[in-house]
Amino acid sequence: MEIRQLRYFVEAVRQKSISKASRTLHIVQPALTAQIKALEDELGTPLLIRSSRGVKLTPEGVETYRDATVVLDAIERMKNRHTKPNAGALRTIKVGIPNGMTHAFTAQLIGKSLSALGVKVEVIEGLSGFLLELLNKHRIDVGVLFAAQSLKGLHVVPLSNEVLGLVGPAGKLDPSEPKNFVDLAELPLILTSDKHGLCKVIQEHARNAGTVLNVHAIVDSVTEIKHLVAMGIGYTILAPMVYADEVAKGILSATSLKNPTPVRQLVTATWRANPPDAYITRVLQLIQDITHGATWLR
Repeated sequence: MEIRQLRYFVEAVRQKSISKASRTLHIVQPALTAQIKALEDELGTPLLIRSSRGVKLTPEGVETYRDATVVLDAIERMKNRHTKPNAGALRTIKVGIPNGMTHAFTAQLIGKSLSALGVKVEVIEGLSGFLLELLNKHRIDVGVLFAAQSLKGLHVVPLSNEVLGLVGPAGKLDPSEPKNFVDLAELPLILTSDKHGLCKVIQEHARNAGTVLNVHAIVDSVTEIKHLVAMGIGYTILAPMVYADEVAKGILSATSLKNPTPVRQLVTATWRANPPDAYITRVLQLIQDITHGATWLR
């Protein structure tokens, strides 16, 4: 097993595409595919499911991805300990954001951190439970998380409140006709597992409403959940910033929920440090500024 195979595999997962990863890594696509296939052969199991829409992890791939990122992070720390600092090098801050946060948010965060702060931001996208795990293991510097999770031992600052909506196949929901929360008991729902903040918020509202949810399937991928809903397999509950594009394109439909209206709170979370890291503090303020100016929260 070679380090480059792990690096290629991780990049393909992060890009959700072999072709995009090949461009990022500056290697030809057949070579990248061959190296990932060699890694799969050595481990004796498929790691990626390939389709015209890109790649997604197999169950074995999920575990391998986590192990690979640990190995690569350890190698990076080792190199940093034994490399003399470059006076002109930019500080890199790793920021974890939930699946589905707008491309505009990511673009602003990366662009403004360079132009205004002189800091290089590396964005890691994932479900909130996975991001919390990375933060607790000190593998990211900042996490944009949900307050419903256990954030003990972390420095937490409120970011925004999001009203969640019901999402269904195209043409099934009318935005002018809100659904009562109790109506969810009659709908086949596709949700994330309860280790993630989104599911915790939904379950809490269900308990408060005395509603037993009809959970048809549990899928820990927001992208895959939206795909399944678009196929007509079920319904889900997401924030507008996650489903707005698909609704605008007629791929999905959505409406609001009432009695109660589910709301989740986004926060930023970092390790507790004394004194606080000046670069991380600046990035946190930038995240606040971008979020408060975001149209998807209005």
